[in-house]
Amino acid sequence: MIDCKCSFAITLIKEDFSCEQAQMVARRAGPDAACASESASQRCQQLYSHFKAIGLPAFDAEDDLLKTPASVFSKIQFGGLLGLASVLSNANPNGPYASKNMPENIIRIDNIHLLLDQAVAQFASLSEIPYQELVATMTTYKIKRKR
Repeated sequence: MIDCKCSFAITLIKEDFSCEQAQMVARRAGPDAACASESASQRCQQLYSHFKAIGLPAFDAEDDLLKTPASVFSKIQFGGLLGLASVLSNANPNGPYASKNMPENIIRIDNIHLLLDQAVAQFASLSEIPYQELVATMTTYKIKRKR
């Protein structure tokens, strides 16, 4: 097993989202997710870096775990992925998200790896994704309360 830390582990630990490359693991700090593919892990790291580059300024925050609340990073991850699914849905009305939901009703990502495959197919590379369109989804995302 390749043990690459998952960039979107927050979304996977509570089983809100899923990914075909994710493997749940136990670490000293508790449950976590690892990526089964080194190349997929690198691609997700790149995407998350783009998310933080546009999301952190929107929250008037910085990339510092001691200064920025964990909830901001959660909103960036959840909102970024949901926003990306929405952008893909608008760009491809016959795609997997559009066929099941209207863009504003997308509440779950069933396969993060497949979402990234679709994003690369649509925009040619992760760098070409219209990231500014994801900011509103990040800032309006409501974190689910613990039960």
